Amino acid sequence: MGLAQVIATLQVHASNHRLFNQMAAVAAAGFLPVPNPEVIPGLLSLGTAVAGGLLFTLSVGAGLAFLSTAAAWWWARREPRRRLAAAVPVMIQAALLLLMNRHGFDPWVSLYFLIIPPSVFWVACRSLARCESLPNRRFALWRALPIALLALGWSTQYDRSLFIDLRDHLLMSNAAGQSVSSFYYRYTLYPAEVFKPFDQRLIRTVLWPDVDPPPPDVRQALIRRDYLPVAVAGDADLGLRMEGKRMLFTRKGQVVLDTTITRFLADPRRALAEISTQTDRWHFFRTFTFYGVLLAFPMALYCLLFAGLRMLTGFVAGDRQADVLCAAACLSIGLGLLAFFHSSRQPPPRADEMMAAMGSASWQTRVAALRETRDRQLDVRTHPAYAGMLGSPHPQERYWLARALAFSPSPAASADLTLLLDDPHINVRTQAVEAIAQRRDRGAVREILKRLQPSQDWYFQLYAYRALRELGWNQTVSR
Repeated sequence: MGLAQVIATLQVHASNHRLFNQMAAVAAAGFLPVPNPEVIPGLLSLGTAVAGGLLFTLSVGAGLAFLSTAAAWWWARREPRRRLAAAVPVMIQAALLLLMNRHGFDPWVSLYFLIIPPSVFWVACRSLARCESLPNRRFALWRALPIALLALGWSTQYDRSLFIDLRDHLLMSNAAGQSVSSFYYRYTLYPAEVFKPFDQRLIRTVLWPDVDPPPPDVRQALIRRDYLPVAVAGDADLGLRMEGKRMLFTRKGQVVLDTTITRFLADPRRALAEISTQTDRWHFFRTFTFYGVLLAFPMALYCLLFAGLRMLTGFVAGDRQADVLCAAACLSIGLGLLAFFHSSRQPPPRADEMMAAMGSASWQTRVAALRETRDRQLDVRTHPAYAGMLGSPHPQERYWLARALAFSPSPAASADLTLLLDDPHINVRTQAVEAIAQRRDRGAVREILKRLQPSQDWYFQLYAYRALRELGWNQTVSR
């Protein structure tokens, strides 16, 4: 994981430099960049790259560490056939490396799969070689059984709102968790920019020769879809070359789409989606990262906790007793968190319980009522407890209130959402601006722009820009 952090830091730093050049070119061309000039300088900070790189360390790095250690354990148990057995992990490593580069070679992605597996494999083999005997079933039982039981227990909580509820009920319920949540929303967009396909980015840059620019209608079609023309080649996402009626979109000198003006203007969205597909080489890396976050990250936390407890109990107990104590402690902590989480997630109230739930003394019950109000698209402003929820000290409650206001027919709901645009909590601000977009409140464009331009939160800028686009706002040259 230490090796992964070094690679991830360099990878995110390179991506940040590229994004810095692109957004500087966007601003120089007279368009509105996102991230804005308040955030752009931070792209060159090494500290930003270190913090952003943690996403890959705790997902890709942890995943490769577990796989490589498992391969070393498997190999160590095949003494008579070591030469033949050694080929198996090498073949798996080669297969993963080929899979990650299937749609185009990426040096940073390749470094993870070239450097980490053999390094971890070598260290694990040396550790196993120093053991008088290989770990037996009892050894594995006290380490694997709690993981299996916790995985089984937590699987009962899995649904489409699991990650949001983990944030609301576990992280934001205590000061330490709030710090982790703030860290996530501050730095998560930096590593995300590393492997986003074009169709998921806010702004793309296009460079074409001044001597042969595209027709005005082509230019406008590109700008309306946030493919913005820039004057500096540098790190432009795409190049566009006109050859009569033909349009050649290029990426790093290679043609990715050859079409005609007529065909492009007939369906620009389809043409640009094809470009995104042709240039996306990170599909498998994104998948590996996702499962790393889902599986390897919690396992890494568990192993670090177990190892720390094992070192402490090893001073006062024998090996077997220390294993039992650590397994029991980790299982108790995990089940305790599960019990707290389960009890905090309140079921949606029935129709005849809504009024009482809205006025409940428990914020968890009020949140459950707000979620049900939103799902049924009811008018949250009609409840007597509405004013109290608008000034609630719990950001989770204000967050779900903003989401529920998206479906309120009352004109006053727009004014309330405008107030929530200045909420101190980032999650509330993002949901307020998203709710404004869902209400199709075109009169709020000026209010959103007024907050987007000086904002120092890239995460808010992301939601604000998307809201502007949904409300019909388009990029124009400001100077």
